Amino acid sequence: MEPKSIFLLGLLMFRVGRLMRNEKLAWSAEYESKKFKSYHNTSLFLTLQSTGPELTRLCQKSWCEKVDDLFVIPQYYVNWQKPTEPWLIHHFSKMILHSRRLPHHAEWYMFAFDNNYFFVERLVKELSKFDSHLPIYTILRDSSTRIPHKPVLILSRFAMNTFYDLQEENCSDDAESVEEWLTSCISIPPITFSIDKKKKSRIFAINRHFQVDEMKSMPIGYHDDKEYIHGHSKSLLSFTNLTIDDMKLLSVFVDKVHGGSRNRIKIEKTKNYL
Repeated sequence: MEPKSIFLLGLLMFRVGRLMRNEKLAWSAEYESKKFKSYHNTSLFLTLQSTGPELTRLCQKSWCEKVDDLFVIPQYYVNWQKPTEPWLIHHFSKMILHSRRLPHHAEWYMFAFDNNYFFVERLVKELSKFDSHLPIYTILRDSSTRIPHKPVLILSRFAMNTFYDLQEENCSDDAESVEEWLTSCISIPPITFSIDKKKKSRIFAINRHFQVDEMKSMPIGYHDDKEYIHGHSKSLLSFTNLTIDDMKLLSVFVDKVHGGSRNRIKIEKTKNYL
């Protein structure tokens, strides 16, 4: 047999063996009938925890449209209480383990609550720098604030499988934070891209929840939390800790961080030329 034929036969056997080993590729009839996009190294599957129908709907009509696929966990499946770290650890554990029942067609898996707004294109660009066939994961949280808020977890497909295999024996029962818990489960530290080169957080936790008519009563020179805003990165990945009104008025927050209406006009002009 020629060397070229031996190589092709070996490659074919490798691919078939890999498919046979991956027992988690169990497609349901619903997903088989669905016409998926051509997935690449940055295909992103989002598991979104609903905290209420209206906020979830606002997410689905905005940033969630830009992920490759989405599964929503209804709010009535959750025993709601104050989101302490032990509660978050328990809940994220359930979210990840529940995802075993979902198709594993993507390269990256994201677990988030619906009080987030993500700039998905930026997030995907960051993920594209890493190999999803390695046990890579990250925990996104605003490191520049003490405001209690829920983190977001993103795991590569390989990290997900590592969690499934090792969680019972590896995961610490005494972990004091989500970061410590997940690190113990996967046995390696997470990657970090939620902080920019100037050590500013790329995750923006809203610490003042604006009401629809609040700004009408403020003086013209009013700049609420100016220092807090400028203490964050100019290359944000997300807003978090959002209320329903925050999500509706999100364009206001984007304007504040990204330079106001001038930038928006430039963006609109650019779109018109494309």
